[in-house]
Amino acid sequence: MMQRTAILLVAILCAACAEFSGVFEPDCMAMEGDRFVFAGGTFEWHKFTDERRIDADGNLIDPFPGYPLTGTVVLRGSTVELTTAAGDRLDDYFLLERGGSRYLLTREQHAAVTAGGDLPACVLRRSDEKSPN
Repeated sequence: MMQRTAILLVAILCAACAEFSGVFEPDCMAMEGDRFVFAGGTFEWHKFTDERRIDADGNLIDPFPGYPLTGTVVLRGSTVELTTAAGDRLDDYFLLERGGSRYLLTREQHAAVTAGGDLPACVLRRSDEKSPN
């Protein structure tokens, strides 16, 4: 009996810290936004924009210095925990499955949806699950 309990506990802990993979991008035609790539317990967080700014010398100004961010990712239930390569803990994100698609929500978006709201416009959706536009 004790052995079965120990095996069950290990299985629950492994599931709680499960890894996942995929690319999450805006579920709309976006001129600015985020793109997350998850693979093998790591993440890359890219930001993008179509806006281009030039400095006084004609050089392109990087709109998102420090990006892409990279680090480790742990999935605990529906909570996505991100820690940068420098060891900084970022705000949690939340996975939501709805209508056969997976979405990556911020804390605010998750709270609104959990309270009965609709999915936000241009929410991050797993890219291989996008519907054709």
